[in-house]
Amino acid sequence: MMTAKPRNKRTSTNVRGLTLLELLLALAGTAVIGSAVAMMLTGVAYGTQTDKDLRTLITRQMALRARLEAEVRESRLLLDQGAGYLILWSEDLDGSGTPNKTELQVIEFDAGTGVITRYAPAPLIADATYTLSDNFRTVTNAYKGDATFPGERWASGVSSLEFTLDDADPQLAGLVSFRVGLTGGEVPVTAIGAAAIRNEASP
Repeated sequence: MMTAKPRNKRTSTNVRGLTLLELLLALAGTAVIGSAVAMMLTGVAYGTQTDKDLRTLITRQMALRARLEAEVRESRLLLDQGAGYLILWSEDLDGSGTPNKTELQVIEFDAGTGVITRYAPAPLIADATYTLSDNFRTVTNAYKGDATFPGERWASGVSSLEFTLDDADPQLAGLVSFRVGLTGGEVPVTAIGAAAIRNEASP
């Protein structure tokens, strides 16, 4: 006669939850990992922004250098030069052999605003005639920026502009060199260029 085997007693297991200390340690670990990821993403974003700033500055530098070189190269004579400005005789349009108001160009850097502006005469203005011995800084300052001689902004965010000539007398100079400091974001850029002026003496 077979006897039935006694059933095993069901043993209960203790299910233990996380202690407060373990929970705090887990949260601390998560915070450290989150911090590291945030720092990494910030570094990537900063690097991307720096690259973008640099590309923008290089583009601005190339455009400004091309403008300055073209303006000098296409001018007949340099009339005057000083700290941060050039005054050019663009062309003898009337064949008089002397500069007129309609033939003048001014390139000027304002250190207070960090802006380079080109001033040129408006069309159909009442003309005025000058001699090469006139003080062209005084002449152009008298009407620079008004309706007859408006300004066009060429660049902003400029920290410096220096012109160097190959002759102490601006009207005898044949080469104009320049150095422009541009700022934007974290990366400064310097534009360096030079252009030969036609230097056509009046007859």
